[in-house]
Amino acid sequence: MITADDRKAAIAVLEQAQFVFALSRYPKKQVLDDPRDVRALRERLEAMREAARGLRAAQRMKLDVPWEQLDDLDSGSEAVWKAAKKVTPKILAELTPLVSDQPEAAFLIAPVPARRRKGQPEPPAPKAEVQSRAPKTKPKTGLTGSEIAGLEMAIQQRAAADDAFFTWLRRSDDLPLVEWRRRRAQAANARRAEDAYLEKLLKARSRGR
Repeated sequence: MITADDRKAAIAVLEQAQFVFALSRYPKKQVLDDPRDVRALRERLEAMREAARGLRAAQRMKLDVPWEQLDDLDSGSEAVWKAAKKVTPKILAELTPLVSDQPEAAFLIAPVPARRRKGQPEPPAPKAEVQSRAPKTKPKTGLTGSEIAGLEMAIQQRAAADDAFFTWLRRSDDLPLVEWRRRRAQAANARRAEDAYLEKLLKARSRGR
Protein backbone atom coordinates (compact mmCIF):
# COMPACT_ATOMS: atom_id res chain seq x y z
CA MET A 1 0.00 0.00 0.00
CA ILE A 2 1.58 3.26 -1.11
CA THR A 3 0.88 6.29 1.06
CA ALA A 4 0.42 9.94 0.08
CA ASP A 5 3.87 10.71 1.50
CA ASP A 6 5.36 7.91 -0.61
CA ARG A 7 3.77 9.38 -3.73
CA LYS A 8 5.07 12.85 -2.89
CA ALA A 9 8.59 11.50 -2.36
CA ALA A 10 8.43 9.39 -5.52
CA ILE A 11 7.47 12.42 -7.63
CA ALA A 12 10.34 14.42 -6.11
CA VAL A 13 12.77 11.61 -6.98
CA LEU A 14 11.41 11.29 -10.53
CA GLU A 15 11.65 15.02 -11.19
CA GLN A 16 15.42 14.81 -10.65
CA ALA A 17 15.77 11.42 -12.35
CA GLN A 18 14.41 12.62 -15.70
CA PHE A 19 17.24 15.17 -16.06
CA VAL A 20 19.86 12.58 -15.07
CA PHE A 21 18.44 10.07 -17.54
CA ALA A 22 18.43 12.58 -20.40
CA LEU A 23 22.07 13.58 -19.79
CA SER A 24 23.25 9.98 -19.30
CA ARG A 25 22.06 9.08 -22.82
CA TYR A 26 25.12 10.84 -24.23
CA PRO A 27 28.46 9.01 -24.60
CA LYS A 28 30.32 8.55 -21.34
CA LYS A 29 33.51 10.32 -22.47
CA GLN A 30 31.60 13.32 -23.79
CA VAL A 31 29.87 13.81 -20.43
CA LEU A 32 32.76 13.03 -18.07
CA ASP A 33 35.17 15.25 -20.02
CA ASP A 34 33.02 18.29 -19.19
CA PRO A 35 33.25 19.26 -15.48
CA ARG A 36 29.97 21.16 -15.75
CA ASP A 37 28.12 18.05 -16.89
CA VAL A 38 29.68 15.95 -14.13
CA ARG A 39 28.70 18.56 -11.55
CA ALA A 40 25.15 18.73 -12.92
CA LEU A 41 24.84 14.94 -12.74
CA ARG A 42 26.19 14.79 -9.20
CA GLU A 43 23.89 17.54 -7.96
CA ARG A 44 20.80 15.90 -9.46
CA LEU A 45 21.78 12.47 -8.13
CA GLU A 46 22.32 13.93 -4.67
CA ALA A 47 18.87 15.52 -4.89
CA MET A 48 17.45 12.13 -5.90
CA ARG A 49 19.14 10.52 -2.89
CA GLU A 50 17.75 13.14 -0.52
CA ALA A 51 14.22 12.89 -1.95
CA ALA A 52 14.32 9.08 -1.75
CA ARG A 53 14.68 9.35 2.02
CA GLY A 54 11.06 10.45 2.04
CA LEU A 55 10.00 6.95 0.99
CA ARG A 56 9.16 4.56 3.80
CA ALA A 57 11.81 1.89 4.36
CA ALA A 58 9.24 -0.81 3.61
CA GLN A 59 8.40 0.84 0.29
CA ARG A 60 12.06 1.22 -0.68
CA MET A 61 12.66 -2.48 -0.02
CA LYS A 62 9.86 -3.41 -2.43
CA LEU A 63 11.59 -1.64 -5.31
CA ASP A 64 14.27 -3.24 -7.48
CA VAL A 65 16.61 -0.25 -7.14
CA PRO A 66 20.28 -0.38 -6.01
CA TRP A 67 19.88 2.54 -3.61
CA GLU A 68 23.32 1.95 -2.10
CA GLN A 69 24.98 3.18 -5.30
CA LEU A 70 23.64 6.66 -4.57
CA ASP A 71 25.79 6.70 -1.43
CA ASP A 72 29.02 6.40 -3.46
CA LEU A 73 28.73 9.68 -5.39
CA ASP A 74 31.60 11.34 -3.54
CA SER A 75 34.08 8.67 -4.63
CA GLY A 76 34.55 10.23 -8.08
CA SER A 77 33.11 10.82 -11.53
CA GLU A 78 33.04 7.09 -12.32
CA ALA A 79 30.67 6.52 -9.40
CA VAL A 80 28.52 9.42 -10.61
CA TRP A 81 28.31 7.91 -14.09
CA LYS A 82 27.57 4.44 -12.73
CA ALA A 83 24.71 5.77 -10.63
CA ALA A 84 23.33 7.72 -13.59
CA LYS A 85 23.42 4.69 -15.91
CA LYS A 86 22.50 1.91 -13.48
CA VAL A 87 20.28 3.46 -10.84
CA THR A 88 18.29 6.09 -12.73
CA PRO A 89 16.65 3.77 -15.33
CA LYS A 90 15.53 1.46 -12.52
CA ILE A 91 14.13 4.38 -10.56
CA LEU A 92 12.13 5.51 -13.59
CA ALA A 93 10.84 2.00 -14.22
CA GLU A 94 9.97 1.25 -10.59
CA LEU A 95 8.61 4.59 -9.34
CA THR A 96 6.69 5.89 -12.36
CA PRO A 97 3.90 3.26 -12.12
CA LEU A 98 3.37 4.22 -8.47
CA VAL A 99 2.39 7.79 -9.41
CA SER A 100 0.82 7.20 -12.83
CA ASP A 101 -2.55 8.42 -11.54
CA GLN A 102 -1.12 11.73 -10.31
CA PRO A 103 -1.36 14.96 -12.40
CA GLU A 104 2.41 15.42 -12.16
CA ALA A 105 2.94 12.14 -14.03
CA ALA A 106 2.08 13.90 -17.30
CA PHE A 107 5.40 15.74 -17.07
CA LEU A 108 7.58 12.71 -16.34
CA ILE A 109 9.68 10.60 -18.69
CA ALA A 110 8.07 7.22 -19.33
CA PRO A 111 9.77 4.15 -17.79
CA VAL A 112 12.67 2.73 -19.78
CA PRO A 113 11.46 -0.13 -22.04
CA ALA A 114 12.68 -3.56 -20.94
CA ARG A 115 14.48 -4.17 -24.22
CA ARG A 116 16.74 -1.19 -23.47
CA ARG A 117 17.74 -2.67 -20.10
CA LYS A 118 18.95 -6.07 -21.28
CA GLY A 119 22.71 -5.93 -21.56
CA GLN A 120 22.79 -2.53 -23.29
CA PRO A 121 24.48 -0.06 -20.94
CA GLU A 122 25.11 2.41 -23.77
CA PRO A 123 22.68 3.89 -26.35
CA PRO A 124 22.11 2.03 -29.64
CA ALA A 125 25.04 1.98 -32.05
CA PRO A 126 23.64 4.42 -34.66
CA LYS A 127 23.16 7.15 -32.05
CA ALA A 128 26.58 6.48 -30.53
CA GLU A 129 28.19 6.71 -33.97
CA VAL A 130 26.58 10.07 -34.62
CA GLN A 131 27.72 11.35 -31.24
CA SER A 132 31.25 10.01 -31.74
CA ARG A 133 31.58 12.01 -34.95
CA ALA A 134 30.09 15.17 -33.43
CA PRO A 135 33.29 16.54 -31.82
CA LYS A 136 34.92 16.82 -35.27
CA THR A 137 32.42 19.44 -36.42
CA LYS A 138 30.83 20.69 -33.20
CA PRO A 139 31.42 24.44 -32.74
CA LYS A 140 33.03 25.49 -29.49
CA THR A 141 30.01 27.65 -28.76
CA GLY A 142 27.61 24.71 -28.97
CA LEU A 143 25.40 23.59 -26.10
CA THR A 144 26.84 21.41 -23.37
CA GLY A 145 25.33 18.04 -22.56
CA SER A 146 23.55 19.40 -19.49
CA GLU A 147 22.10 22.30 -21.50
CA ILE A 148 20.80 19.92 -24.17
CA ALA A 149 19.34 17.63 -21.51
CA GLY A 150 17.61 20.59 -19.87
CA LEU A 151 16.21 21.74 -23.20
CA GLU A 152 14.94 18.24 -24.00
CA MET A 153 13.22 18.13 -20.62
CA ALA A 154 11.58 21.55 -21.09
CA ILE A 155 10.31 20.58 -24.55
CA GLN A 156 9.01 17.23 -23.31
CA GLN A 157 7.19 18.83 -20.38
CA ARG A 158 5.55 21.37 -22.68
CA ALA A 159 4.51 18.64 -25.15
CA ALA A 160 3.13 16.47 -22.34
CA ALA A 161 1.12 19.36 -20.90
CA ASP A 162 -0.29 20.28 -24.31
CA ASP A 163 -1.19 16.67 -24.99
CA ALA A 164 -2.95 16.30 -21.64
CA PHE A 165 -4.91 19.50 -22.26
CA PHE A 166 -5.99 18.74 -25.83
CA THR A 167 -6.80 15.12 -24.97
CA TRP A 168 -9.23 16.41 -22.39
CA LEU A 169 -10.74 18.88 -24.88
CA ARG A 170 -11.57 15.97 -27.19
CA ARG A 171 -13.52 14.44 -24.28
CA SER A 172 -14.92 17.64 -22.81
CA ASP A 173 -17.68 15.87 -20.84
CA ASP A 174 -15.23 13.81 -18.78
CA LEU A 175 -13.96 16.46 -16.38
CA PRO A 176 -15.43 19.52 -14.60
CA LEU A 177 -14.64 23.12 -15.51
CA VAL A 178 -12.16 23.49 -12.64
CA GLU A 179 -10.11 20.63 -14.13
CA TRP A 180 -10.16 22.33 -17.55
CA ARG A 181 -8.77 25.49 -15.95
CA ARG A 182 -6.09 23.53 -14.12
CA ARG A 183 -4.95 21.72 -17.26
CA ARG A 184 -4.97 24.93 -19.29
CA ALA A 185 -2.80 26.58 -16.62
CA GLN A 186 -0.39 23.63 -16.62
CA ALA A 187 -0.02 23.83 -20.39
CA ALA A 188 0.55 27.59 -20.26
CA ASN A 189 3.12 27.24 -17.47
CA ALA A 190 5.00 24.56 -19.40
CA ARG A 191 5.13 26.75 -22.51
CA ARG A 192 6.45 29.67 -20.46
CA ALA A 193 9.07 27.42 -18.88
CA GLU A 194 10.25 26.27 -22.30
CA ASP A 195 10.43 29.87 -23.56
CA ALA A 196 12.33 30.94 -20.43
CA TYR A 197 14.86 28.14 -20.84
CA LEU A 198 15.42 29.01 -24.49
CA GLU A 199 15.86 32.68 -23.56
CA LYS A 200 18.40 31.67 -20.91
CA LEU A 201 20.39 29.67 -23.47
CA LEU A 202 20.29 32.50 -26.01
CA LYS A 203 21.60 34.97 -23.43
CA ALA A 204 24.38 32.56 -22.48
CA ARG A 205 25.33 32.21 -26.17
CA SER A 206 25.37 35.99 -26.67
CA ARG A 207 27.69 36.45 -23.69
CA GLY A 208 29.95 33.69 -24.99
CA ARG A 209 29.59 32.07 -21.55
